[in-house]
Amino acid sequence: MSSKSLPIRWPKQLTAAHVYRLIRAEPNIHKALLLFDSATAEYPNGFRHDLPTLTLISSRLASSGLFSRALSLLSRASADLGLPASEPAFLSLIRALGRAHRPLDALRLFRSAPSSFQIPHSSRSYTAILAVLVANDRLPLARSLFDEMRQNGIPPTVATYNVLIKALCVAGGGSIDAALRVFRRIATPDACSYGTLIDGLCRHGRLDAARELFREMGDKDILPTVVTYTTFVHWLSHSGCLDEAMEVFGEMGRKGVAPNVVTYSSLVDGLCKGGQAMKAMELLDRMAKERCQPNATTYSSVIDGLCKEGRMQEAMEILDRMRLQGRKPDAGLYGKVIEGLCDSGRIQEAANYLDEMILSGISPNRVTWSLHVRIHNTVVKGLCGKSELNRALQVYKSMQTRGISTELKTFHLLVEGLCKKSNIEKAAQVVYEMMAERCVPDWDTWSTIVGGYWGRRKVRDAADQMWNELVAS
Repeated sequence: MSSKSLPIRWPKQLTAAHVYRLIRAEPNIHKALLLFDSATAEYPNGFRHDLPTLTLISSRLASSGLFSRALSLLSRASADLGLPASEPAFLSLIRALGRAHRPLDALRLFRSAPSSFQIPHSSRSYTAILAVLVANDRLPLARSLFDEMRQNGIPPTVATYNVLIKALCVAGGGSIDAALRVFRRIATPDACSYGTLIDGLCRHGRLDAARELFREMGDKDILPTVVTYTTFVHWLSHSGCLDEAMEVFGEMGRKGVAPNVVTYSSLVDGLCKGGQAMKAMELLDRMAKERCQPNATTYSSVIDGLCKEGRMQEAMEILDRMRLQGRKPDAGLYGKVIEGLCDSGRIQEAANYLDEMILSGISPNRVTWSLHVRIHNTVVKGLCGKSELNRALQVYKSMQTRGISTELKTFHLLVEGLCKKSNIEKAAQVVYEMMAERCVPDWDTWSTIVGGYWGRRKVRDAADQMWNELVAS
């Protein structure tokens, strides 16, 4: 690749350090690769990349999913420089293969390290490949590799034990007890060791054991990370231990560990499910003061909690706040508000939110289909119950246009309401449309429409006359 491909002036004397700085500063991996190649092309006889530059570019290639090129550069490092390939770059490639869900490719690369790259296996490389296997649910392979590591006389580090603990926590069954035994074999467990095991215990319903470990961290002056705090708060909230969850949350502030959006969301969800939506709103205000932006999950939990408690005004205010912060409500959030308004008898407002949802471009899909059917039918039935027939017909027509199914009860209420308003033609049209949707009218609907026609004077007079003639004959 010619250096003319890049708008750059190469100096007369090019150094590896200069190229390294340029590549590190270039955010686009393809442009960084052009820089790497063009430096060699510009000085074919007087410049060679050094090991740090080869390590940097191969690591970045691996992180970008360009595995073949990264492997090629790692091999080049060994051939050109007569040195082993860089272990950090090699481990970066193994981790990148793991993120791409290619654990067996990562394992093959690990196996080839001594012969192809002159990189002897170490605690770091074993830990890296174990982490990849565990993350990709290859637990039997991970266990056999751990045994192999010990047989080869390579001592596990705390990081290695942490990976094994995670594998055992994920495995389920009695393996959580095995995870506890592995944990007790670590001479000096770190915050990650405790956090991984606490999460595993909580997932297996062993909340008391998790509490003991959490207290043990305090006794040993091991400060929990934000991940550990968040995990513990989540499971306490999930288990209904809200006072304890709030106490742990308060401890975070006292220990100088800033809660993140996941911490807040876990606590907010627990409070809302525990009937304390107003306290959850206070946490939302605190998030705003601490400039921790709520996510869709946080808003959804608060709105759901407020709707269940009948606090519709507050729920609508939260929905407005969400939109002001540039977050677009989805069908689920609109559905909570619409159904909450219907339950509160505020049907017109519910219909307005339904219009707003449609105008914002939210359409039913395979996942949200039943939700759209439910909320549309709920609104139409609510409007019929309030004798708002014109508005009910508008929503019904919108449903037809958008292909949203109408329920049998909804059809019946429309027919009944139109017959009461003596609008028999429209009622009959609804019955025809009902049958077109292969929704067979029940006895009540037939009785309603026939009764509507019977209530007309001309029809009744004609029937009386026919009856009289039959009697007279």
